[in-house]
Amino acid sequence: MGQTWIVPISMLVSFIVPIIFLGLLYKLDVYASCKFALVIACFLWGAIGSSVLAYYLNNVALPFLCPRLLGKAAFVGVIIPTIEELLKSLAILYVARRSEFTYFVDGAIYGFATGIGFAISENLYNVTQYPDQSLPIAMLSVLSTNLMHGTAAGLVGVAVGRMRFQKRVGKGLGLLGGWIAAITLHGAFNAVTQSRALTQALQTPICVGIGLAGLGLIALFISLGLSEQKQWIGDTLDRRVGVTGGEARAAQSYDKLEELLEPITMQFPQKTEQVMALVLCQAQLGIKRKVQERLEDSQQKSLLAQEIEQLQTEMEQLRKAIGPYVMTYVRSVFPEGTLNPWARMDLVAAQTGPADVQKWAKMIAAPRDNDATATPRRSIFGQLNAQSGHPTDEEPK
Repeated sequence: MGQTWIVPISMLVSFIVPIIFLGLLYKLDVYASCKFALVIACFLWGAIGSSVLAYYLNNVALPFLCPRLLGKAAFVGVIIPTIEELLKSLAILYVARRSEFTYFVDGAIYGFATGIGFAISENLYNVTQYPDQSLPIAMLSVLSTNLMHGTAAGLVGVAVGRMRFQKRVGKGLGLLGGWIAAITLHGAFNAVTQSRALTQALQTPICVGIGLAGLGLIALFISLGLSEQKQWIGDTLDRRVGVTGGEARAAQSYDKLEELLEPITMQFPQKTEQVMALVLCQAQLGIKRKVQERLEDSQQKSLLAQEIEQLQTEMEQLRKAIGPYVMTYVRSVFPEGTLNPWARMDLVAAQTGPADVQKWAKMIAAPRDNDATATPRRSIFGQLNAQSGHPTDEEPK
C-alpha cells in the first residue's frame, strides 16, 4: 500500500468508527423517541457550526490573550473545554424546546450526536495536519477523543432532559450541572494529554479508558431512562385511550416483542410488522402522555396533544389492518391480570374462526409427537392463564 493511501484511509477511520458508536447508542432507544432528523441536525451542528466557531475562538481570538494571563495549562484545561462544551450544548438547548424531545434518553443521544460530529471534524483536521502520523492519530482518536467529546455533550443532554419538568430555577441548575460535568470531564482529559508527568505509554490507555468509560456511562443513562419510560407506559396506557391492559404490557415489553410473537409470525407473517408498529405507537403514546402531564409550557402541551391525537388515529388504522383474530393472540400473550377473558378463546377460534385461524388453534393444541393417543397439550391461552395463577376449566381431560 502506497503512502498516498494512508491519509484517505485515516479520514475514513475518523468518520466511520464514531458513526458506528453513535449508531449503537441510537439503537438502544427501543421506543424510537429520538427523531432521526434531529439526530442528524445535532450531528451537523457539532461537525460544522460548533467546530468552526470553536476553531476561530481557540486559534484566532483567544490565544493572544488567555495564555498570557492564565498560562497554557489553564487555557487548555479550562478555557478550551468551556468554549467547546458551551458551543456544543446550543444544539441540545434547541431540541429540548421541541415537542419531539421527551426525556433524558433523548438528551443523551442528541448530545452524543453533537459531540461525535464535533470530534469527527477535529479528527479530520488533525489527520490532514499530520499526514505522516495520520493513521495512528485516527485510530487513537476514535477510541478516546471522539468518545470523550460525545460523552461530555451527552452529559449536558442528560442533565437538560432530566430537569426539563422542573420550574425555571430547576432547569437552570440542571443545565449548570450538566455544563460543569462536561467541562470537568473535558478538562481532565486535556490535562492527561498535556501532562509531562505521564509517559506516552500511560497516556494512551488512560485516554482510551476515559473514552470507553464515557460511552458505557451514556449507555447506562439510556438504559435507566428506558426503565423509567416503561413505568410511564404502564401508568398512562388504559382503556380511556383505547388500550387494553394486555396491550399496555406488550408496549412495556416492546424490546422482547419480536421473540414473543414468533408463533404469530409463523402463522400470519404478513401481520407481524403491523403488530410491531401498533405496539410501538402505543408505547410512544404512553410516553408522550406522561410528558404532557409533567410539562408546564402550554405551547408544548398543545403540540403534544396534536401528536397524541395522530398516534391514536394511526393505532386505529393499524388495528383494522391487523384484524380481531391476530389481536386476540397479541392480547393473550400479556393477559389482563385480574380478568380471565382468554380461558377458552382457542375453542371459540377453532369453532367459529376462518379456516386459517381454525388451523392455527388446532395446531397449538395438537397431541405431542404426532401421537393420536397422547394427551392433548393445553392451549397457549390455557398455559398463560395457568402460569399467571388464573383458574381455568381447560385442564386436559
